[in-house]
Amino acid sequence: MKMKKKKWVVLVGVIAVAIGGWFYQEVKENEVTEAQEELKSNQQLVGKDGDLTLAVERLEDASGYLKMNIKENDFTQLEAQLAAVKSENDQLIAKYKLKSNAVRHVERLEERLSLLRQRFEFQEEINQLFIDGTAINQGVFNQKLVLKKDLTQLDIEKLEKSFEQTFEYQEDSWITMMEQSLEAILGQVIIIDNASRMIADSNVEDAKNLVILLNNLTATETKIALLSQMTGELQEAVFEELQLSNRL
Repeated sequence: MKMKKKKWVVLVGVIAVAIGGWFYQEVKENEVTEAQEELKSNQQLVGKDGDLTLAVERLEDASGYLKMNIKENDFTQLEAQLAAVKSENDQLIAKYKLKSNAVRHVERLEERLSLLRQRFEFQEEINQLFIDGTAINQGVFNQKLVLKKDLTQLDIEKLEKSFEQTFEYQEDSWITMMEQSLEAILGQVIIIDNASRMIADSNVEDAKNLVILLNNLTATETKIALLSQMTGELQEAVFEELQLSNRL
């Protein structure tokens, strides 16, 4: 009788272990399935027409220009959201030993966002060259804004070199617009520098050339500021030349 009871206990124990093993396996499989579903859900966020993909795309217009009124915080928020998705994907893949390229999909979107941030930051650097206003906004360069004082040709040439190095091998409408904007800014700085030197020298003979320079300035306030620096015969000669050029 005792032997039969012992066998019964052993049998119950074996059954319990089997059930426990089956239950554990079932739970494990459910967890793996849930993990795969979570990866799929995350993939949808960064896939075509996914929420995060569309949010990144909305930073640009159809022509490839950064949209108007974009702020630093727009990039910071998206970077944090992508980092969170990528981290969760990493953890799920490692924990359940899943085969998935979900992380790479996030990284591709991060790379695009990083490029757009670089463009945003360079635009902001250009905008800082001006006293007030936004010089570059959604593909439009406002040449009528006033440049800050004491900018030199070397300052702009350094920016041009930095631009070439940062965006090397890239070609699109934004690149072309930025190159043209930098070229225009450099031209204005050179004009202001040459005009300022002529005004400082105060030679009446320079009046005609000075007027040519002034007429090529795009910011009216800058032209007025330079005119206000003139005195005596040079001032008279310049005003005569200006009146003559306006009649022609």
